[in-house]
Amino acid sequence: MTVPDIEDLIMHRAPMRLLDRAISIDPQHAVAELTVREDIPFVLPGRGMPAYAGLELMAQTIGMIDGFKCWSEGLPPKIGFLLGCRRYTVACDAFAVGSRLIVSVEMVFNGGEMFSFECRIADPEGRELASAMLNVFAPRDPQAFLRDGAP
Repeated sequence: MTVPDIEDLIMHRAPMRLLDRAISIDPQHAVAELTVREDIPFVLPGRGMPAYAGLELMAQTIGMIDGFKCWSEGLPPKIGFLLGCRRYTVACDAFAVGSRLIVSVEMVFNGGEMFSFECRIADPEGRELASAMLNVFAPRDPQAFLRDGAP
């Protein structure tokens, strides 16, 4: 299976597109990678990217799943909403500039437009650097939701 370009999967663009590429994707799982660079907005000079930015890495990787569905239908990616996070744990205070990170997500709940994902950030050797459960809302028509609110 061909893995689409990351820009075909998520709406984020530079400088807020933090992921470099999609590694694998299906309707339940996604894996992406990035190298922490100094030009990433979260990166603090001399300190790297604070571990709390891992939540955004996880959220963008989750977005790849809905983006893949849109891409498969010939549609552009759409926005989704991060509702909350549970059990965010980290093994470091920051991700060093130059570090390569592998972000993986797995859907564990599908409620139609509400989803929960087990998320993980690891180094290339597989050592876990961060993990969390993220809850997201992916309305079928995000623009109508933003315009009109919940039905």
